[in-house]
Amino acid sequence: MAEQEQWMQQLQDVGAYLEGHFELTTGRHSGQFFMLARLTERPWILAQWAKQLARQVHTLGPLGAVVGPAMGGIIPGYAVAQELKGVRMIFAEKGPDQTMVLRRGFRIELDEPVLVVEDAVTTGASVTKVIEAVEGMGGRVMAVAALVDRTGGQSPWAIPLLSVVSVAIPSWIPSQCPLCASEVALIRPKA
Repeated sequence: MAEQEQWMQQLQDVGAYLEGHFELTTGRHSGQFFMLARLTERPWILAQWAKQLARQVHTLGPLGAVVGPAMGGIIPGYAVAQELKGVRMIFAEKGPDQTMVLRRGFRIELDEPVLVVEDAVTTGASVTKVIEAVEGMGGRVMAVAALVDRTGGQSPWAIPLLSVVSVAIPSWIPSQCPLCASEVALIRPKA
């Protein structure tokens, strides 16, 4: 079994990969959903994923911080930072105007090299907001790392997108969703 298939099998085994008709956090619809909380609730398994990402991240050079968007990026970000040894882990939260902000006294130093870690990337909207928050404080985002990249490697940024699993999974705005047209029941897994 290829390495990618082994990771996907692990997601299926823990109930983190689902098939059906789902409303994603972005509001888009998809026939596949990654409930990565089912993976991150098992630290002994998540550690393997974090090691895999850390191996890829080492090629970037030294980092000062890992930043994850709340909620999905906090646990994987922490696990990756732990593997990188000596790298701070902080998180960004939604601000009142739907931007992402660093609160709780978190700071980024001028020109500090940063890795943004997310559980899954679909459109990259929340990661883009984290990148903007980091750059707004003077940091330099070196790459984005995700447990699962749903874009199939089509990074929406001019920086690398690293992942353990990379699969091209289509998603649709509701008015163009073929599953809605077929009247397949919609599931809101995070509701």
